[in-house]
Formats: sequence, C-alpha cells, structure tokens
Amino acid sequence: MNKSIFQVEQIIKNLSSFQDKIQTLLVLGSGWNKVIENMAIEKTFIFEKIFGAGAGVLGHRGELFLTKMGQKYFWIMAGRFHTYEGFSSEEVTRPIQAFAKLGVKNVILTSASGALNERYKVGDIVVLSDVLTLLCQSPLNGASFQDMSAPFDKDLRKIAVKICQSNQIEYQEGIYVYCKGPHFESFADKKALKILGADCVGMSTVPETIMANFLGLKVLGLSCVTNLAFVKHDHQEVLANAKKEGNDMKLLLTQILQNC
Repeated sequence: MNKSIFQVEQIIKNLSSFQDKIQTLLVLGSGWNKVIENMAIEKTFIFEKIFGAGAGVLGHRGELFLTKMGQKYFWIMAGRFHTYEGFSSEEVTRPIQAFAKLGVKNVILTSASGALNERYKVGDIVVLSDVLTLLCQSPLNGASFQDMSAPFDKDLRKIAVKICQSNQIEYQEGIYVYCKGPHFESFADKKALKILGADCVGMSTVPETIMANFLGLKVLGLSCVTNLAFVKHDHQEVLANAKKEGNDMKLLLTQILQNC
C-alpha cells in the first residue's frame, strides 16, 4: 500500500464536508455486499484512489461508499486488504486508522469463515465474542501492550443477537481465529485450532480488531459460516454459500446500522 495514514486521511477528508457526522464504518467481507442495496449511495470511490491499492480478492468489490439511511451517514468499505496479499498487518489496518482520525467511533467487521465447532451449520451468522490472536502478527509497534480482554463491544453484540432472534436468523456466538492463508488450513491445522478454543477460522478481522481496540473504537465482529472446516472446499464454494445468506446478512446489517 503506497499511501500513508495521513495521505489517506487527507483524501477522505476532501470527499465530504460532513465528516464529523459519520460515526460508523462498515467493512464488508466475502459475500456481505447485498446490504448496499438498502442504502442511498451519496458517493462511490475506488480503493486505488483512496488507499493506493485495489482489492485483489474475488468477492471484494474494492469500492468505498458514502451512504445514507434515514438521517444517518455511513462509510462502507466493500472489500478489505489481507496480509496474504503481501500487506503487513499494519497496512491492512490503515483504512481504520484514517477513519478513526476523521471521527468514526464504531467499526463493524464482517467476514466469511469455516466452522470448527461441530454445532455450527453453513449459513449461521457468528456474532464474535472473542478472537484468537496467537497466529496474527500485531499491527501495533513498540510498547503498545494493548489490552484484548474484551475485543468486541458488549452493547453492539447484544444489538446483533437481539436482531437475529427477532428475525429468526440462525446465529451463534463464538471465537474467531485468524490464519494468514491464502491456503485453506489442513485438517491437522483445524484440529489444533479447535483444541485452542476457536469456533470458526478465517483470514481477516483480527488485525483490524486489534487496531480498532488500540484506537478506542467500539467493534462488532460478524462472520458467516460458508463451509464446514473438516470437508474439502474452495473459494468459489465460500462465495456461493455466502450469496445464499445474502438476505439475512442485509437485514441484520441494516437493522444494526439503524441502531448505531
């Protein structure tokens, strides 16, 4: 990524005259794009213009939207950056760092993941309760010593759970573990991760969660189970299964944003 946090901040600042009114950033992972259909899109920008790099993963649109719902404005990143694309953990968090400087207070991180917990089914939405950071290079430098005892905001989690319950959306509450990828984990990897306490596994979310906590932001993590971990799968299957749950994802995110 060839743009610094300051450069990204200045570019975004020039995009809108009402930065201080935008409290929430929504990051859309694989399969979560349908929520954009509910939004009044004020402006659209490609990642290359804003961040100096494009989204290089199928299912990630690589667009930044300034959107409005009711009287509220939101930033929506349709896609994200991953360490397996060659970026450092710090680089993949630069969008969050820039938006925090511009006044964003809430970050909603979405993703697709593989189920390690045998109770999980394809299509379940996991409201993340914790993360395993052991395999993630920290995006922080120096003697930061960030507390990660409560990485996700309890009030935002309660809102997400209540919405799932009210709308009969199949959900779980569980722990997400990060693996760099881009290969899917071996069966032996998955057995080890399950022993460590993980319920689902993916290739994002954790660097952003660490940085957002460091910046004092409220974080909500949501992951859609798109494959069962102990069977063979590929990225096309992940996207296809995520697409099937698009309406539930849209409903969930729309109602969460209304409560932010």
